[in-house]
Amino acid sequence: MKKVTVVFCSILLMAGSMRVAAQTASYIGSETCQSCHAGAFGNQYTTWSQSLHSKIHLPAIAANIKGDFTKTVSMGASYGNAQVVLRADGDKFFARVGASGQEYEINFTYGGGWKQRYLVKISDSYYILPIQWNSKGYLDNSTGDWVSYNPQNWFDAAGNPKPTSTNSFRKVSWDKNCSGCHITGNKVQRVVAGNDTSYVSTWANNSSVANIVVGCEACHGPASLHPANAFGTDKKIINPAKLTSNDRKLEACGQCHFRGFSNHDTFEFPWDENTNTSYIPGDELAKFIINKPGVWPDGVTARQHHQQYQEFLTSKHATNPFVPVNCFTCHDPHQPPGKHQIVDSLQVGTDKFKVANDDNTLCLSCHATHGPFANITKDMVKDPATNRAAIAAVVSQHTHHSYDPENANSSGGSSRCSKCHLAKTAITAKAYDIHTHTFDVIPPEKTIFYKDVTTPTVGMLNACATACHRNATGTIATLGVGTDANLTRWNEATDLALADTLMYYYGPDGVWWKRTLTSVADRQVAFLPEVYTLQQNYPNPFNPVTVIPFTLPKSGKVELKVFDMLGKEVVTVLEQNVPPGKHAVMFNGSTLASGVYFYRLTVNDFVGTKKMVLMK
Repeated sequence: MKKVTVVFCSILLMAGSMRVAAQTASYIGSETCQSCHAGAFGNQYTTWSQSLHSKIHLPAIAANIKGDFTKTVSMGASYGNAQVVLRADGDKFFARVGASGQEYEINFTYGGGWKQRYLVKISDSYYILPIQWNSKGYLDNSTGDWVSYNPQNWFDAAGNPKPTSTNSFRKVSWDKNCSGCHITGNKVQRVVAGNDTSYVSTWANNSSVANIVVGCEACHGPASLHPANAFGTDKKIINPAKLTSNDRKLEACGQCHFRGFSNHDTFEFPWDENTNTSYIPGDELAKFIINKPGVWPDGVTARQHHQQYQEFLTSKHATNPFVPVNCFTCHDPHQPPGKHQIVDSLQVGTDKFKVANDDNTLCLSCHATHGPFANITKDMVKDPATNRAAIAAVVSQHTHHSYDPENANSSGGSSRCSKCHLAKTAITAKAYDIHTHTFDVIPPEKTIFYKDVTTPTVGMLNACATACHRNATGTIATLGVGTDANLTRWNEATDLALADTLMYYYGPDGVWWKRTLTSVADRQVAFLPEVYTLQQNYPNPFNPVTVIPFTLPKSGKVELKVFDMLGKEVVTVLEQNVPPGKHAVMFNGSTLASGVYFYRLTVNDFVGTKKMVLMK
């Protein structure tokens, strides 16, 4: 049997090399990879098949349906209390859009970690129904609730179903907006027939059900580009981790985990509309997309899902000169999703560690012997159980919290690195379920300073609240503040009281210490910067995204502009009233040519200018 498998693989690689000669980029499908990578040449296919990547879409049969299809879901008063009426018939599931409207058979489920959505087919395109099933918790479907999902796509304000034969309806199709990041080998075709325009996606192996997933070739590139001798390190890749550029490594995951549009601002995935081709791992992602991050008022913290890539570019991890970090450093995309696909081992220099997020070894394997963890040795991290007390003493001194990262004492994971440095900042289901990847702690002072902001959000969250202290459970300190079930407003009395209390413990520059100030006003003044500053952008040089930090001792109208070498203004980055405090703004230079630029901050009587380098 083994001999037969080897022969088959050889034939496959020969076919791949023949296709390279023809300069085509065909996708053969993940099921073809299974024949070799489910035992003979590793077990990657078997473990991947249990991941959420492999289950992002599933056929709509009883074994895969999470939602309760005996229910009727209301769209709410804003849409005339329109209804989506659900029913099941054996192994088939149906949704009637409008109590007396069209009934559709559900073709595929969509998602499955925190939530599940549903696809139906109209003509040749797929559409997401205006309903979402929210499970009790991540991978916990013991109970759940129905909520509406983008009802404006399907209903008008009076609750009448919209006609499905119009261009405006076709523009919200799954094919146009989602398919590029949710299938393997996407090809989207814009179909124009007179005044009608629709969008149709096809995918690997003649759009087989097995490939309406994030499959092998989605990350490794189409099989037709693999060189005959395999294991290349250029665009013709087999393993993205072998790419020589850390930027290219990041982009293998970044092709889906970003917020933006195609290079013509039309599709929500990397697509070159000049050539009707998609991004292939190993290419430069910036050529295919326009970054449009959805951020909180601080200008850098994500408030929408799937933009970890853009946040990561603003972190010091991405530019670390000693150990350049990328997505594969911490995540293994082949693993089941229970612990967010965290790697179980990590090579740091000549040291190899068994690692886990819940005991801090994932972070300490790199950070031990440095900074606040200088007194933690690498050998201590290699045996965390034996050295728990010594590790706890150092980490607790840094966090000023008890040491319970495993949550054995129902503390919410007190002193776990990721609780503070990967705070939950975006909602896709019932709770904050998407973690920031800037790796910066979002201090409670931001909730106070942005309390008057009403767009694009109402107020500003903070890491302490979303990680533990908002609606505290178990042994987590409530800090005398009542519960607050509203996840979208952050300027309510409970939010501000909690932030103010937390500020009492949170000192400048990320240092935790107990203040002895006598009043709320005193404490707020103590946290304000004393002078205006415009700081150096980071990373610098950058491509194409960088962060520009600045501080304000008092509020004012901020103008942040970018100029070329000749002094010509090329971009206005920011022009609005900004409260006092420490701020950072994300700048995207994808529309500019490589070169030296100057950025200038003007506010009140202060003017500051610095130089930055865009290197594409």
